[in-house]
Amino acid sequence: MRTTARAGRRGIIAPKAKVRKPLAKLYQDERPNHSRRTGLLIIERYVTREIGRPFLVIAGISGVIFTSYTTAVFLNEVAAGLIPAETLAKLVLIKLLTALEVLLPVSLYFAVVFGFGRLHADGEIAALSACGIGETRLAAIVLRFALLIAVLVACVSLIARPWAYQQQYLLRAAVEAKFDIKDLEARRVFVGSGSAYAIFAGTVDHQARSAGDVIVRIRDSDRLRIIVAERLFQPPREESDPLLFKFEEGYVYQLDIQGNRDLIGKFRQLRLTLAAPQPDAIGYKSKAAGILALSGSLRPKDLAEFQWRLSAPVATVLIALLAVPLSRGGPRRGRFAKGLAAVVAFAVFFNLMTFAKNLVQEGFVGAIPGLWWPLVLLGLLLLVLFWRASRSVHA
Repeated sequence: MRTTARAGRRGIIAPKAKVRKPLAKLYQDERPNHSRRTGLLIIERYVTREIGRPFLVIAGISGVIFTSYTTAVFLNEVAAGLIPAETLAKLVLIKLLTALEVLLPVSLYFAVVFGFGRLHADGEIAALSACGIGETRLAAIVLRFALLIAVLVACVSLIARPWAYQQQYLLRAAVEAKFDIKDLEARRVFVGSGSAYAIFAGTVDHQARSAGDVIVRIRDSDRLRIIVAERLFQPPREESDPLLFKFEEGYVYQLDIQGNRDLIGKFRQLRLTLAAPQPDAIGYKSKAAGILALSGSLRPKDLAEFQWRLSAPVATVLIALLAVPLSRGGPRRGRFAKGLAAVVAFAVFFNLMTFAKNLVQEGFVGAIPGLWWPLVLLGLLLLVLFWRASRSVHA
């Protein structure tokens, strides 16, 4: 191999030898502080983009899947005459709004897993580590992005969730308040507003406004009435009119809930009138209650709902950080190599949260530990994982 030189006025100038410095030295020694900060900012934007793009894709796909499934469920109720077709779109949107507190954290979790999986597969994490940017610093980038999503989840959980459930209960109550015998379907149970009554019919003739082989359950504060009849007729009525039922050939059973004064009667014809339900009177519902009302309640159901809403944004941040160590992998292993482990880890955590909520809701566990112990366990696990990662880097 020949070495060339060029001549100048002051003599022969030897070619400069190209010395390649390690990437870490080049990054740490020769870059000014402001340039280093600029480089860190560029890397942060790059990593955030690698998370943000799959997050939007996964959130969009999961939202479409959930909307399709919910629409199919409500279409069955429309076909059965349980809800009118004009309320379908509103109910689907309300369901989607309440599901966002789960869909957003799930989308963020898998976005970090797949985004970091690609960076590992292409060797970019190794290159960043050689430049002094380890897993802990990358986790800080994920933390900043997760905090933004957690704020959105908090808004959904604390504000949108109770409003959406209230609207859903009002729509259901309004539909049930407009009960008509045409809403009945053969061999299906129709439950009235507030579960005050339930009707089962073996056969239904919508044109004749009648039903056969009928069982009606009516619950009052101190008694339970069950009517078994061969035929049921309902005359046409206005919305403000009380519910009127006419039974033929049957038995009525009146059960005293607080004592033993039970009665049994047989009838040829029975006329029963029920007060028209008020669609606005849905009663107290934990899921529709405001966060302030829940915070002052001692009922286990309210306590579980209160802690569930508060834990949603915290869980969003923790599972996003969990995705960072779960996505570890060598180069050329593929971005989805850790997909199965990520699914299993999320399923375990979500089931633990659901189990903790059920324990509080049933009164087996109080406010402490409440729903917090799965979050504490996950937080301790993260501390161990990142501590081991930092030790391996320094070693």
